Amino acid sequence: MTFFYVSLHSMKEKLAILWLMGFFTLISVAQQPHIIVPDSSLITTERDSLDIIRREARMDEMNQVPTPQQTDSLKEPPRFTVWKIDERTGERYTATPDTVLYNYQQTTLPDGHSVVMGHLGNLGSPAISKLFFDRDERSQFIFYDAYYLYNKDVENQQFFNTRVPYSRINYQSAGGNIDKEERLETRFTMNFNRHFNFGFDLDFINAKGFYASQAAKQNNYTVYSNYLSDRIEAHAFIGQTSMTNFENGGITDSLFITNPELIEQNFSSRDIPTRMRNTWNRMKTNQFYLSARYNLGYNEPSLVPENKKFVPVASLIFTTRYKQQERRFLSYDTARVTLPDGNAAYAIDTLYRNNYYPSAVDDSTRYSTFKNTAALSMREGFRDWVKFGLTVFVEHETRNFDLLDTIGDGRYQYKEQATTIGGILSKQQGDFLRFNARADLGVLGANLGEFKAEADVETSVKIAGRLTTLTGQAYIKNIKPKFLEQQYHSKYFWWNNDFSDIRRVYVGGKLFFPITNTTLSAGVENIQNFIFFDKNKLPNQEGDNIQVVSARIDQNLKAGIFNWNNSVVYQTSTNEEVIPVPQLSAYSNIFLKTKIVNELTIQLGLDAHYHTKYYAPGYEPALLQFYNQRVKEIGNYPIVTGYLNMHLKQTRFFLMFYNIADYVMKPNYFSLPDYPVNPMLFKLGISVNLNN
Repeated sequence: MTFFYVSLHSMKEKLAILWLMGFFTLISVAQQPHIIVPDSSLITTERDSLDIIRREARMDEMNQVPTPQQTDSLKEPPRFTVWKIDERTGERYTATPDTVLYNYQQTTLPDGHSVVMGHLGNLGSPAISKLFFDRDERSQFIFYDAYYLYNKDVENQQFFNTRVPYSRINYQSAGGNIDKEERLETRFTMNFNRHFNFGFDLDFINAKGFYASQAAKQNNYTVYSNYLSDRIEAHAFIGQTSMTNFENGGITDSLFITNPELIEQNFSSRDIPTRMRNTWNRMKTNQFYLSARYNLGYNEPSLVPENKKFVPVASLIFTTRYKQQERRFLSYDTARVTLPDGNAAYAIDTLYRNNYYPSAVDDSTRYSTFKNTAALSMREGFRDWVKFGLTVFVEHETRNFDLLDTIGDGRYQYKEQATTIGGILSKQQGDFLRFNARADLGVLGANLGEFKAEADVETSVKIAGRLTTLTGQAYIKNIKPKFLEQQYHSKYFWWNNDFSDIRRVYVGGKLFFPITNTTLSAGVENIQNFIFFDKNKLPNQEGDNIQVVSARIDQNLKAGIFNWNNSVVYQTSTNEEVIPVPQLSAYSNIFLKTKIVNELTIQLGLDAHYHTKYYAPGYEPALLQFYNQRVKEIGNYPIVTGYLNMHLKQTRFFLMFYNIADYVMKPNYFSLPDYPVNPMLFKLGISVNLNN
């Protein structure tokens, strides 16, 4: 086991080394002036969200109230701009840097990524949102989805254009030597001239776990770069991810949590018996991405040659991406036990109904994809009469799968090709109406007949002198089943399915009232041929139509330094055995927020995540999937955290006590069936931004 754990001393060494790297790099670069005016005029708005335009920025603009960034820009150009890109076209859209103070401590917890989350308790372990509309479609490599909170993909990567080098270091820690939980994140980015930026991110997680056989470790590395000029826009991304997650199968008896007084002995959380030991999942991902845009246009006439402005008219676009992934499930839980029929088996084999090969479990599945996209884009607004932007594209993808089999050399290999054509129509300029519509169609290969059409729209009107914003979203999709939903081979699970296309239709909207600081949102989706993992932990398909309805209210209240922010979500499903959801979910946060001598900002508060009881999904380690179960209900118990957030100039730090509700009520803090969240613990963290 010693090969898996990273000692505290080693983690401190990493922290010191990365601090020194950032420090000396800043010293060396700071000797040279860098005057870089970020080119943000071409950055479009977020395309796949109800928040198409950053609401706060547009409100301030329409109400003629300068934002802090606008106020700073009156003195000097902003130190850096941040954006994300569309993987398919390389189009840029605005993003917010990770410098938030409000609820900083929540961003370090799995619970903080949604109103209500389901997870295994430990940092770095698989997770699923309990809000249905928060979940994405399954990816081609379905094992990767369980780690979506930690995945490093190009569509999640922030790109920078900086006037001065920028670095950030985040560190969080909880627990003692036996159950230590640590996470270290670093970022460094700088411009070499006004066009070219280079950066790298590192993310290390080492969480030994507060329950037996629960440790998680991740080493994530990303390198990224962009080149921006009038004619050429290019983005590059390289990522490498390694994840190791020990699996314990959940605790064997919930009484250790709900009625510990009935256990006639003293015990800690690590003494609670679990179903598995010496068993783990390993995941590796390597990916490379490059996008290039060549802008066609003209220079506006000017009496001063240096003041000529380039006006882009159209763009030629090419993007390429290669991703290689591997998942391995293995166990050294190989003690021999005698079955009721007199036969002997490995200990872990007794947990499963089927055993498709006799040796100890060692399942591996490999996947790779090579995707290329060519596109032609006409820019919006290059003439007054051009009110829309239009992009058309063609995309080809080659996918390779490699999994276990019982013939030949014991491996089965499969290759599929897929060709897609599509277009994007958008209007992102103007004050009162913006929209983004996209459609794509599979025309050849594995996705022949797959169709997706999506649209977002935003409109704004002033009520009592304040901007009220209404956004809407709709889509219609005909989706091909993923290969691994159709076919998979392993020791405990083996299937060959012939599923039909999934059909999904969704309509939703959001309304924001600035006068009361209230946001109302609602959505309804009809799904036919929905694919899910059933109570037998096998993929199944429901042929009938299922409707899922959600309504949500976000209400923020403020009186002086007192704040009370609330989110309440109502959900219902017409088939709870296929799509189970908690009927009522809520997040509430009461806090005091103030400044001391205009330097130190303090946020002192108490927050809680809560949902009503329902048959929450179970988790199957051998598949890295969440499945539907009808045995145990989870809910009616708040996960409460007391915290203190502080912000001093370029430093944020927090102290928190997590899961403190069991001190005032009967403990029942299960996040998923047989998976309790961490017991009450003290946690601290710090984040330092360096941009001088």
